[in-house]
Amino acid sequence: SEVVAAQSGKVIFYSANFSGYGKTIIVDHGNGLSTVYARNSEVLVKIGESVEKGTPIAKVGSAGRDKNTYLHFEIRKGHVPQNPYFYLPR
Repeated sequence: SEVVAAQSGKVIFYSANFSGYGKTIIVDHGNGLSTVYARNSEVLVKIGESVEKGTPIAKVGSAGRDKNTYLHFEIRKGHVPQNPYFYLPR
């Protein structure tokens, strides 16, 4: 499955193995918010690249010893994870 950007922004971080989360991307949305996408099997963007909302940025994968595939997704204000319930459409 494809991972798409939750909002438009700029890719500011990529790591092939970030703290056991595997391939991880962070997109800065320019308003104090960023989104984190981890456990990817393939990354389709590069640091510095601008992405539009809904643009494919990665493919879902797994990380570490856990072979189940799913996306680890976070919304952060500064460096503090937020409850996505208050930011995503209902």
